[in-house]
Amino acid sequence: MPVPAYRTVAEQLRRRIADGEFAGGRRLPSRAELSRQYGVGSNTAAAAVRLLAAEGVVRGRPGQGVYLREQPSTGTMARSWTRERLLGTLAVSDPGADGSGEEGRTVRSTPLSTTESAGPAIAARLGLAPGAQVVRSRYRLSRDDLPAMLCVSWEPLEITGGTPVTLPGAGPMAGESVVARMTYIGIRVTHSTETVTARPCTREEAADLDLTPGAAVAAIERTYYADALALETADLVVPGERFRLAYEIPADRTGPAA
Repeated sequence: MPVPAYRTVAEQLRRRIADGEFAGGRRLPSRAELSRQYGVGSNTAAAAVRLLAAEGVVRGRPGQGVYLREQPSTGTMARSWTRERLLGTLAVSDPGADGSGEEGRTVRSTPLSTTESAGPAIAARLGLAPGAQVVRSRYRLSRDDLPAMLCVSWEPLEITGGTPVTLPGAGPMAGESVVARMTYIGIRVTHSTETVTARPCTREEAADLDLTPGAAVAAIERTYYADALALETADLVVPGERFRLAYEIPADRTGPAA
């Protein structure tokens, strides 16, 4: 039985991908271009692309075209109790294409902040009464022009209200870490906690992180403290196909044996 033309086109595209012609995240030729390259109709070219999409090889971006899916990355996002971690640095380590080991460029968007009443879950995380006023901020981190993390954070207004650091994206400490901002108003951050869950991304997260709907992400629930006082809590979302999380945990004689 003859092999359908669309399957032949799909197989040839797989070979080109395997040969490295299309790097992860790169755009595939348009349907019209594929039709010309393989001498087939546009419907056949479209069927070939749909087959690759069903196999998870490529994915469409509304209004932009079809792109080769990124392969699972060995890039590492370090979440460590080090000076860099305390300063809020997004530590990403991934050897460059030339093997130099140099890290990519990380950019943080300006936080968008609003004041709102804390819901029961956020109030519990911050040790507040439900309905207490908090500053909610949302921003995104990108590495080499690819989204690397979404962050939504909440800070008790009773702590930062009326200070120069009320809004994370404004004032003399605009864009600085929670630790640096709290230090500026005389509060010493003593520790943070993080809980990590693996789950599929939501549609909104997929759009913001440029992922396929339902792609795996690491969801981190983080809270900063000054001793027992919660200063900030945040939901962080990291694309699972781009980064793995690495935690550095100091060991001492008083630590757990396990």
